[in-house]
Amino acid sequence: MTGEAVLKSRQGVRIRETVPLTGMKRAVADHMVTSHQQVPAVSVFADLEMDALLAFKKDKLDPVAAGTGVKLTLTPLVIKAVAMALGRFPLLNAIIGDGEIQLLDEINIGMAVALPDGNLIVPVIRDVGTMTLLDIARESNRLAAAAVAGNISLNDVRGGTFTISNVGAVPGTLWQTPLVNHPQSGILALGRVRDAAVVRDGQLAVGKLMGASLSFDHRVISGLPASEFTAFLAELLRTPEVLQ
Repeated sequence: MTGEAVLKSRQGVRIRETVPLTGMKRAVADHMVTSHQQVPAVSVFADLEMDALLAFKKDKLDPVAAGTGVKLTLTPLVIKAVAMALGRFPLLNAIIGDGEIQLLDEINIGMAVALPDGNLIVPVIRDVGTMTLLDIARESNRLAAAAVAGNISLNDVRGGTFTISNVGAVPGTLWQTPLVNHPQSGILALGRVRDAAVVRDGQLAVGKLMGASLSFDHRVISGLPASEFTAFLAELLRTPEVLQ
């Protein structure tokens, strides 16, 4: 309408709409700035072979899950594998506090959940190393449903020691460089499972691969053991029987 003031950015560009940076969005924004400023993060990337895991899930786990009424996706299997890898590489399950690196005695994995309003929340599955795959599936389903419904409790988002983010729902997304969830020392972002050319026994074949991006606090762990973590995780996923 003629006569109305035109809002412009500091660079003089017209503003179509403003979105208040308040509530959860402001809290997430502030936390991400803190993480980016305080954590000297480095990322390593890997392609994880998923053929054996997919076959194991279909042939061995899905029939059991169906009998219990539990919805089983790939996520609980990856969470279990990550917990086992963290047991082998405890510096990725650590924080810096009081001038020292503190190796944590619990493996509590946060799983990033995108909310319908575009916000992000990270519910925490506690003591994953002591849980069965079906237990992890039940808890991850409960937390995801509570997060989307807005019924998540403060206790459900506290105490995380490592975070997993899954961007596989977005077509074409293979890798990203996730921000470490301060004060944690590591975060793993997973991409979409895709068909890709692989070499097996010297022969070209089509395999199922999933991109993985590990960002880590370089003050706590260096590049070699971080890369060894992803290699060990890849081996666990190639031999999924060990996840039971």
